Amino acid sequence: MGLPWAFVTTKILFMCPHSAAKSVAAAGFMTREAAKRGLDVEVSNGGTDPDPEVAAGVRSHLEAEGLPVVDPPSYVTAEDLEQADVAVNIGCDLSHLAVSRAVEDWVIPDFSDDVDAAFAAIKDHVGALADRLASS
Repeated sequence: MGLPWAFVTTKILFMCPHSAAKSVAAAGFMTREAAKRGLDVEVSNGGTDPDPEVAAGVRSHLEAEGLPVVDPPSYVTAEDLEQADVAVNIGCDLSHLAVSRAVEDWVIPDFSDDVDAAFAAIKDHVGALADRLASS
């Protein structure tokens, strides 16, 4: 006899154009916040025009906080979007992917303009998303 309930993994996809900074940071912070809240999530990230590697400053910051860094950056596909339960877009042009699902859009300052503000904004958005998932 099966259990009356089952854990369902929530697939979360973060996207930024180069998959080298904002989506990487969001994925790292979400991994930590999900663990704190006991959320069953699968976190991934990608970009529409990925760089060859994660930005050095982002890598250093995340590693200093003990957070995972997914490397090398990868392309996000329409299939990735369709398979995600939560898709977060941080500055990508997704028009070429013919997306048929809802996508959250986050506005995050550029790391090149203000590193601290960018990390703070990502942490705030990730915290709110984790809270929302924990209450659902």
